[in-house]
Amino acid sequence: MKLFMLGSSGLVGSTCYSKLLLEKEAPQIVSFSRRRLNLHGGQERVSDLKDIETLMTGLDADTALCSVGTTLKKAKSRAAFEEVDLNLPLRFAVAAKNHGVKNFHLLTALGADPISKNYYLRIKGVLEKEIRSLGFQSLNIYRPSLLLGHRDEFRLAEELATGVYRRFQAIYPKVLNKYRPIEVEKLTGFIIRKLFENPNGVQVYENQDMLGG
Repeated sequence: MKLFMLGSSGLVGSTCYSKLLLEKEAPQIVSFSRRRLNLHGGQERVSDLKDIETLMTGLDADTALCSVGTTLKKAKSRAAFEEVDLNLPLRFAVAAKNHGVKNFHLLTALGADPISKNYYLRIKGVLEKEIRSLGFQSLNIYRPSLLLGHRDEFRLAEELATGVYRRFQAIYPKVLNKYRPIEVEKLTGFIIRKLFENPNGVQVYENQDMLGG
């Protein structure tokens, strides 16, 4: 497998990257980022990511994984948030398709919907819709709930929610199982299996699917 990755510095991306290198048939990975990550076992292409098409010059791949994302608080404006969570992934997807990628894997969020009243989920839903329209042979969309795992950046709301869940997980109501937080190890294990399978058509994996898989 030849794999393009966007989001290798994040919780999910960095975990996937490390796990992929341990696979018996480890893929050839090219990661794209705004700063050098000093990753081992693959290539890095570094720029402001405004022109990913040019950044991919001379490269080709069959599969791509996009796990990039931020928060409104960190982005500080809706325009900045949309640049990271909508425009950048779209540029990456278009460039990847132009460079031979047939299998695209996209991390969004539980509840993503292009007509959601929730701004964050609406942007995630619009992203899914736009990437669907590109016509990849295999499109795999992952919609996890709250992620459990160590981040380099501190997110207060997530830390509080995680703390509450860990304390009361034994009595977590079954009716809320679809919203149950998911360990990043479990999520990334699921994603990696699908990276090697690449079923034809559009596959949407909800939080419950990944918890069970």
